[in-house]
Amino acid sequence: MLNHRQFVFILVSLFGLLGVACTSADSDSVQTVESSPQPVATEQTADLSTGSEAEPAAIARPRSTVTPTPELEGTSINESESVTFYLQAFNSIGRGDYIDAERTFTTVIELEPGFARGWDGRGQALMLQGKYEEALLDFEKAIELKPNLAVAYENKSLTRIAIDDPDGAARDARRAYELDEDSVAAQLVLGRVHARDGENEVAIEWFNKAVATGPEDASTWWWRGRFYRDVLGLGNAALDDFNAAIELAPAQAALYLDRATLYIQANIEPALARADLYEAISLSQDPKLPTIIQRAEDLIVKLDEKAAAAQ
Repeated sequence: MLNHRQFVFILVSLFGLLGVACTSADSDSVQTVESSPQPVATEQTADLSTGSEAEPAAIARPRSTVTPTPELEGTSINESESVTFYLQAFNSIGRGDYIDAERTFTTVIELEPGFARGWDGRGQALMLQGKYEEALLDFEKAIELKPNLAVAYENKSLTRIAIDDPDGAARDARRAYELDEDSVAAQLVLGRVHARDGENEVAIEWFNKAVATGPEDASTWWWRGRFYRDVLGLGNAALDDFNAAIELAPAQAALYLDRATLYIQANIEPALARADLYEAISLSQDPKLPTIIQRAEDLIVKLDEKAAAAQ
């Protein structure tokens, strides 16, 4: 199957729904963190000299994909046909073509209705389109067919976070963790839920566990960085985590958006924030990520207003 740790990060990058506190990239006002970070690095993430101010040159980096390993649970049809469509569907997810992925997973399900991972895969495609209720039905069907399928519980927990059902998210995340203690998605969701409930000591334990379990997964650093920034107000720690996430996943627009937000909150050199915002916009063109583009453009307007007021 597709590496779900990557998949967690795709979800948060597209929708920005899984932050851990009230401060976000589209806040009405720019808040100052309690512990202002020093600029650890001064290198800009986009070469602005080769593009216009409005459209900086993007650093072209291909999106990484992982070939899924299907585990068909017995069938009387030609398994190679199901496998072919299954792989095609995950390739579509890797390209950001979630509608095509949904259609292809539907073909997989029609060919192999007892294939739990086919239902889970379609649920992922639906989740990424924001079709949360439909996604939950597919995850539940996958669990009905294969009750020990941890990834389906992970995906259910992520979907419940997106629809603001923390109790359901925690329940599904705990079940996923029972089935697989290395479930990064479950650890992150549990950290998110405890942070929401103000249980910061427990939350940081889960975020630290996620980073320790998946240190090569950018999403673990990204979620913990947001927790440091928005809940604990630890600017230096947040910046370190955002930098680590960007090093691991330099083509993910949401990371630059959040690092820019931190720079703005802490009154760091505006050029650093502006460079990250332009990079976020550039990386959000293919596939199109309108929410991230709008948030970045709004923050650029705020920077322009602050610059004009200072003159």
